[in-house]
Parts: sequence; structure tokens; C-alpha cells
Amino acid sequence: MRSVVSGLFTAVAILCMIVAVPSLWFSMRVVSTDGFVASASDAARTSAVQDFFAEKIAASVQDRAGSAVPATLVEPTARNYTRSDGFVEDFAEVARQQHDWLFTEPPADADLHIMDLDITPMINRVVRTAPLPVPVRVDRPVTVSIDQNSVAAGSMEDAGTLVDYLAWGTAIGAVVSAIIALVAARRRTTVVVWLGIGGIVAGVVSAALAVFAKGRVNEHLASSEDSARTAIEVVTSGILDNLVTISTFVGIGGVAVALVGVVARIASRGRM
Repeated sequence: MRSVVSGLFTAVAILCMIVAVPSLWFSMRVVSTDGFVASASDAARTSAVQDFFAEKIAASVQDRAGSAVPATLVEPTARNYTRSDGFVEDFAEVARQQHDWLFTEPPADADLHIMDLDITPMINRVVRTAPLPVPVRVDRPVTVSIDQNSVAAGSMEDAGTLVDYLAWGTAIGAVVSAIIALVAARRRTTVVVWLGIGGIVAGVVSAALAVFAKGRVNEHLASSEDSARTAIEVVTSGILDNLVTISTFVGIGGVAVALVGVVARIASRGRM
């Protein structure tokens, strides 16, 4: 009977681990505002994102000042800015806007597939230092509209809540089930080995999900504007690459636990 109970809870612990790893990552790095901002902000140091915003800033200044300030005059200063620490700070706020767009129910009259990003602070930084022939004042919000034809505003609100419950429920379930399995087991070293194997499987499954999700995102972005598509791909790839890294560490941890169980098993037989 003890063996049956131990085997059952070992299986439950492994299943919980497989679900907990990607769902915990999603909860902490995507659903969480701070986690999403931290993940997305890493993309601010990539040339694709820097070039995209430099072009948008220069074009916005030209729109505000008219033909007196062509975009080509502003773009060198804008490019220098997007390669500075100031841009990384400002991009964090843009990432926060992206998160709010995805996880907050939009107003009734909003276009559900247009994400408007306020880049006013970015423009103000540039116009203060750019060699402009006429003064340019930005006294009202300037937004960049990105067509998200595959995602709707607020579409991840319910999913985010569900993932939060699933993540912490399966994490607690994995810990509790593993403890019960170890307590009930006649051969605890065998349970340790299986739990290690569970960690390996959880790592592999999570990494595979990241690769699959990256492919799906790229498919959905195929019809988007070239510059916007490149910038969004960089952001999402950076976020999903983090899941691959976490999955790798989980898999390595699983290997270590399994090896400990095997060594302990061999040692216990030697003492017999």
C-alpha cells in the first residue's frame, strides 16, 4: 500500500512540475507588470528596437515641426539617444504601456487591434539636444500606433488570472506531493530519482513550449509593418529566450537530483 501511495504522489508531483515551470515563469515574467517590464526592457539594448524608435522619433518631430525640421536632421541625434541609458529608462515605461494594453480591459470605443504607445518623453529628450533650426515644443502626448492584428487589447486579462492560479497551485502541489511520496516510500532514493527525472522532463517541455511559442508569434506577425514586426519579434524573442534559460537550469537541476538519488541508491545497497 505504501508503494502505491508513494508512486501515485510521485506521478502527481511530476505532472505538477511539468505544468508549474512554464506557468510560474509566465506568471512572474509576463503577467506581472514588473516582470514584463524587466523582460521587455532587455530588448532596448538591441539595434532593431533602437532603430525602430529612432525612426519614429525623427518622424514625429518632423510631423510636429513641419518641413522646417526634416526627419533626416533629427535622426542622428535620435539614434545616439536610443543607444543611451536614457532610452533604456524610457523604454521601460513603453513596455509598461504594452503590458497595460494586453492585460487591462480597454474602453468601449477603443480599436482593439491598435496599440498606441506614448513616446513623448523620448521625443523631449531628443529635441533638447538636437541641432534644430527652429525650436520644437512637445506640449501634448505623441503616440506611435502599432497594428496588432493577431492580438486584441485586454485579451490576456483572463488568461493572466488563470495562469496565476495555475502556477502557484501546481507549484504547491508539486512540493506537497513530493513530500508525501518521500514519506510514504519504502525506497526513498527511488522516489528521488523519479523526481529528478520529472525535473528533466519539465525543463525539456518548457523549452519546447518556448520554441513553439516563438514560431507562432513570428507567424502572427508576418503581415505586420516590417519595422514594427522586427521590433516586436526582438521583444518577444528576448522574453521567450528567458524561458529557455530557466528551463535549462530546471533540467540541469533535475539531472543533479536524479544523480543524487542514483548514488544514494548504490550506496545504500553497498551497506547492505
